[in-house]
Amino acid sequence: MTRGLSRRGVLRAFASLSAAALVQSCAPTAVPNGVRVKRIGYLGGGVAAQIATNAETLRQSLVALGYVEGRDIRVDTRAADADLSRIPALFEELVALPSDVIVTTGSPAALAARQATTTIPVVFVRASTPVRQGLVASLARPGGNLTGISAASVGPKQVEFLKAVVPNLKRISVLWNANNPGAAIQLGDIEEGARALDVRIDAFAIHDAQELSQALEKIATSLPDGLLIAPAFNIAFDVKLISNFAIDAKLPHVFSSDLPWAAAGGLMEIGANSAAEMQRAAVFVDKILRGARPADLPVELPTKFDVILNLTTAERIGLAIPPAVLAQATEVIR
Repeated sequence: MTRGLSRRGVLRAFASLSAAALVQSCAPTAVPNGVRVKRIGYLGGGVAAQIATNAETLRQSLVALGYVEGRDIRVDTRAADADLSRIPALFEELVALPSDVIVTTGSPAALAARQATTTIPVVFVRASTPVRQGLVASLARPGGNLTGISAASVGPKQVEFLKAVVPNLKRISVLWNANNPGAAIQLGDIEEGARALDVRIDAFAIHDAQELSQALEKIATSLPDGLLIAPAFNIAFDVKLISNFAIDAKLPHVFSSDLPWAAAGGLMEIGANSAAEMQRAAVFVDKILRGARPADLPVELPTKFDVILNLTTAERIGLAIPPAVLAQATEVIR
C-alpha cells in the first residue's frame, strides 16, 4: 500500500483521538432497565494517543462481534502515558469499577494484573515471554486468570533489515526502554540476532527524555553504521525527535511498531500490527463473556506484521532501498 505525506494528517488525528477516546470511555451511557452492562477495562502503559487508538479498535471489534455499546458493554480506558509507575494505581481503578474483564497492553500492565487480582479475567497484549515472566503456567494452558497475545520477538528481524539496507553493517547503536521488564527481554533477542550476523551493538538503557538526549549525543560522536530502537520504546517525548536526529546524522535506522514512527519520518518500522492484536483481544473478551475461562484459552502469538518503509527519508539520508527489501513492505511512504 502506498501513501503520500498526507500521513501528517494521520498524526494529527492520532494525537486528537487521545483526549476524545479517553473522555468517551468515561462518559455515562443509557442502560435499559434490567440489563447489566459488562464493563471492559483497558489499561496500557504507552503514550495516551496510542492507548486511545487501541481502545477504539477494541471497542469497534466488540461491536463487530455483535455487542451493543451502552446496552451490552462499556469500555473503560486508562493510560499511563509512558509513566509506568502509574500502572498499579490505574489497574486498581479498573478493578474497583468493577470490571468484568480487563485488557492490558505491554509487560508492565500484565505484571500489575498478576499482582492485583486472581479472580478478574485478564487478556494481555504484547506481554514478552509470558511463561518466563510468570504470567501463565504454559502457552497451551495458562492455568490462571490471565491469557492473551504474547509479544513478538521482532528485534532480530530489525537487525536483519538494517543489514539488508546496509550490507557492510558492523556496529549499531540500540536504544531500549529500561523502565520496561519486557524491553530487557527484547534486548537479549536483539543481541542474539546481531551475533548471528556478526554485528556488534552498543546498547543505551533509557529511562527518560534526559537520558535519551545524552544517548543521542554519544551516538552522534561514535558514528555507528545504524541505529535500532528496540520494541516497547514508548517513553514520552516528541515522536519525531529520533527520526530527525537520524536523518540529520545520515544514519540508517529502524523502529518497532509501538508508535507511528515511519509516519513521523522514521526510515523503517517493523513489528506486529497493533489493530490486529486488539481485534484478537476482543475475541478473547467475547469468549470469556460467554463463559470460557482464561485458564483454558491458549496464549496466541501475533500473526499479522507490518513492514513500513519511508522512501522520502531514505532519499534524505542518501540510502537506496534494495528491491528485495522493498518487496517485503506492507506499506510504503513516498
